[in-house]
Amino acid sequence: MPMPQVRTGAGRVRKYSLKFDPDIVRSRFAAVKDLAVERAEDGMITFYAIETLVKDILDKYGITGPNRATYLAFAKKLYRHALRHGKEAGIKVANGLKEYWVTAYGANPSILDEIINVVTAIAIPY
Repeated sequence: MPMPQVRTGAGRVRKYSLKFDPDIVRSRFAAVKDLAVERAEDGMITFYAIETLVKDILDKYGITGPNRATYLAFAKKLYRHALRHGKEAGIKVANGLKEYWVTAYGANPSILDEIINVVTAIAIPY
């Protein structure tokens, strides 16, 4: 049995170069373009709705300037995670992210709770 060889950086680049064919890549992208655009549109419309609702929450609490970005980033991160989980797991992830945002960024936990309610209601359908 031959010994496994360590893949060097140069070897990996060479293999990548051999696999890369612009015509094949172009045809693969062309084949899925319509589906990709539909999915992107659905995601952007949903995130726009979440962003609008979160901005309303921030307005209610008088959050301005760079602090708004902190809460909007929380909503975006939560949305991405919530899409991957069911209700119970999604709530656990939300609470973990909440603790992180409170500790790392000094976010207000009450405001984060409201954002969690908005995002999970939209992203987790059951």
